[in-house]
Amino acid sequence: MKNRFRGVLVGAAVGDSMGMCVEELPMDEIILHYGDKITELCEPHPASPASFLKKGENSSEFEIVEMVAQSLAEKRRLDIRDIIERYIDWYEREETHSYVDPSFLVGIEALKEGREISRGGSSVEGVLPAIPVGMYHYTNPILAVEGTKAVVMLTHRNEIALDSASILAVAIGELLQGRFYLDEEYGYFIELLKTFVQREESKFYLDRVKALIEKDASYEDAIDEIGNGSYALEAVSQALFIFLKTPEDTETAVINAVNSYGNYGGDTDAIGLITGAFAGAYNGEESIPARWKTKLVKYKDIQKLADRLYRAVIH
Repeated sequence: MKNRFRGVLVGAAVGDSMGMCVEELPMDEIILHYGDKITELCEPHPASPASFLKKGENSSEFEIVEMVAQSLAEKRRLDIRDIIERYIDWYEREETHSYVDPSFLVGIEALKEGREISRGGSSVEGVLPAIPVGMYHYTNPILAVEGTKAVVMLTHRNEIALDSASILAVAIGELLQGRFYLDEEYGYFIELLKTFVQREESKFYLDRVKALIEKDASYEDAIDEIGNGSYALEAVSQALFIFLKTPEDTETAVINAVNSYGNYGGDTDAIGLITGAFAGAYNGEESIPARWKTKLVKYKDIQKLADRLYRAVIH
């Protein structure tokens, strides 16, 4: 199980680091710059929002996951006050969040000033805390969803964000437990996820994923039918489709996730992060190519964080 915990965080970090290089860039520009789709950690494209970062570094999206994981590992419980303090400290270091979702920053600013949190947006950044909370409560999906909503609502009270976070938290827990043989049981897995969402739109997106897998749709068709933007249901559903297309092949899943820009660009770091977390949870850290993970700037620190979170869970 420790290997799977490592797989979640290392997979998320790899997907984020690769995906940030080409975020929001059209296919033509990526081919012109890199020569082909990206298959390695690389320097971000000059026009990427992450252009100020270096090869192997992580974007603010992985830092959100990391902050919540650190709190859970250190406090050995869901400590909302501690998470708020970490958010505010991160908010005050402006250099660390140059292009994060404005709704996330507005939510933290409200926490800092003691104001009522607004409804917030439905961008995928707001749902990413679901990953470490799903890890912490991996054996209990009900607690995973309750805990996830408590954290997500610090910055986002939008129903779409809450549903998307619930999908993410439950999926991570189920994948860590390895309860489904996904090559054949993906339908049961998706039906389980549907029981933890409230809005019909959320169920509709999950049904789309299931239908696309059933007909062995191409990655291009999935982008056309689901979307690949920052809207939480798009990013989470696209990552779920890409993962379920090749659930036992982490390398293939991550490569297709970070290259999910389509003709016009997409939120490739978020889709890569979530896909990497799914594949790492299901297949373990050893399934992640060494040529990727060892080039992460914080690889050893991420491993250690995963181990600390694992110890907090089994304590």
